[in-house]
Amino acid sequence: MAQVTGLNSKSEPNHNNNNHETEPGKFSLLRPSGLGQNEGNTQVVPDEADLGLVSIIRALDVDGRHYQTVSNILGELNSNPAIISYRQDTLYELLRLPDLVEQFSEVLPQLIELASTGRSKGWGDSLPLPQIAARLAELEIYLNCVEMLWAALKNYDEGRGAQSAALAGLRARLVQAREDPIFQNLIVELPGLRSRLSQASSVTLGINLDAQLRPESATLLSVNQDRFSGKGGLMQRLLGERAASEALRGSTSLYPANENRPRTPEHELFRELERILEKVASPVAAALSRYTRVSSAWLAALEPEVAFYLGAVRLVHEMRQAGLAFSRPEIAPMAENTGQLHNCYSLDLALRLKPGNRQHEVVANEVNFSSTGHIFIITGPNSGGKTTYTRAIGQAQLLFQAGLPVPATTARLSPVDAIYTHFAREERADASGGRLAQELTSLGQIFRKASRHSLVLLNEPLTGTDHVSAGSLGKDLLAGLKLLGARAIFVTHLHELLDDPSLSPDHGIVSLVAVATMQNTGGPAFQPSYKIIPGLPRALANAAELARQHGLSLNQITQTLRERGMLVD
Repeated sequence: MAQVTGLNSKSEPNHNNNNHETEPGKFSLLRPSGLGQNEGNTQVVPDEADLGLVSIIRALDVDGRHYQTVSNILGELNSNPAIISYRQDTLYELLRLPDLVEQFSEVLPQLIELASTGRSKGWGDSLPLPQIAARLAELEIYLNCVEMLWAALKNYDEGRGAQSAALAGLRARLVQAREDPIFQNLIVELPGLRSRLSQASSVTLGINLDAQLRPESATLLSVNQDRFSGKGGLMQRLLGERAASEALRGSTSLYPANENRPRTPEHELFRELERILEKVASPVAAALSRYTRVSSAWLAALEPEVAFYLGAVRLVHEMRQAGLAFSRPEIAPMAENTGQLHNCYSLDLALRLKPGNRQHEVVANEVNFSSTGHIFIITGPNSGGKTTYTRAIGQAQLLFQAGLPVPATTARLSPVDAIYTHFAREERADASGGRLAQELTSLGQIFRKASRHSLVLLNEPLTGTDHVSAGSLGKDLLAGLKLLGARAIFVTHLHELLDDPSLSPDHGIVSLVAVATMQNTGGPAFQPSYKIIPGLPRALANAAELARQHGLSLNQITQTLRERGMLVD
């Protein structure tokens, strides 16, 4: 059975929105300043398998290294309208300004390197030798990132029609960083520090040999600015090319001295080398001590956020180029508990189709949750599009609350505080109590955690028991969903659920059917259209047609027995 709250998640949804203030000076492209780090997050990770999220996350992963970033952002299921709008404004500014997208794409590799080089190192006034070069590299990358972002955003301000508070805020932060006198000094001094440190690119060794040409002792002769290179190595020069053919040629990589044998010659040699390099690097270390309060952490923290927006821009372009709608949803109040999508389609399905076939093979449907119809009961033939429709609604809700466009021509959605899914799965071998017990445990968790502001997606529940028992349990489930008041989808073959007067459309329940069309060709006469429309179940008609396709109508059975000579008079 599907997990109730999602992949690897066992936490409760955060209905109370307990806030924790962000660290001072922290800036985010995903959250407006002044909001708590977790404000609006539900702490419930939707089930990636149930909702078909893997292909969507991969499509949003701009460079193949941010899958977990995208998964985490979608999994937050943020419900704060201010955060949703903040992200929408930023994304649509990037869609409006392709030059800015190109510049952000160029700076992303630098941000990745900055995050891996210097993030949260906690540099102090005194740096050991190995960290001097690392700190210098971090400051160089930081300086480069600031200048690249400034080149992209220097003309972006309120007076030029700026629509994104996030981009305007980043520009203001860059102005603050660049106007700092310490930053200005760094611009001037950094090239000289790099030049000084580059003076130690190689060393010259003097090696004494014994009578058998074996190394006997060695000493350091000089520190050089240029690196050694060349095809000929020591063995080749001493013994000739042919004699050295099986020996190592050219430049040879070194290894650290054996620290467990501190009196060996190589240990003394490397200790001497370290002493010399410390003398070379000491002026650089002294200069770097003046920049200990220059922190790149705030900029490095933007790396996954920039990657997220770039992936979103790419996905929007990909869908629009395929002729598919991708629109900015209107944010409705959570209390309204509405969900309206015009020409909604499954993004997961669209991404799995070949690009040239997407516009022709994707089927769009209507979604209209309202106060008079907040529970959809969907019936119809197998492989008729019921699961795809259910996933499309869950996907649209996730994308909306991540601040992204949704796969529909128009949309108006209320945020939800959690998405609960229950999709039929194979019985777990390690589970006790059988398949029905697993299902009931999963379904019970929903009613223990969900609120009227949740979205509940049940795809073929109660398949672990007989039809009569499933019908009885199904009525109780639907009655419970009515009492809960949440938006819900109940995909089922239990058509008799709609015969109960208390579960009629007058009680907030909408009956939808997967439409099948009749074909006049020689193939199957019953062909799914993947359209989901309001209507009552057509179980008998569909079953009769399916029986006819398999030669099991009474007339066909009679004819078969007659042809075989098996009719009993």
